Amino acid sequence: MKIYKWQGSGHYLGATMIVMADCLKSAEEIIEKELIDCGLAKSWEETREIEEIEMGDCKLIWGDNGDY
Repeated sequence: MKIYKWQGSGHYLGATMIVMADCLKSAEEIIEKELIDCGLAKSWEETREIEEIEMGDCKLIWGDNGDY
């Protein structure tokens, strides 16, 4: 399993999707479905760039400092 991260435009600010999947194709399907369900299908059309993160490395996956 790997972690995949997608970032794009959201309703008001940027949107981020982080998923764990066995391959890039599965991650794309999960992200696309979630964006469509959230009313952000256009965001998926604008950018389909997905970052692949290896599980064996120690690294920060998500951080939110609460700032604009």
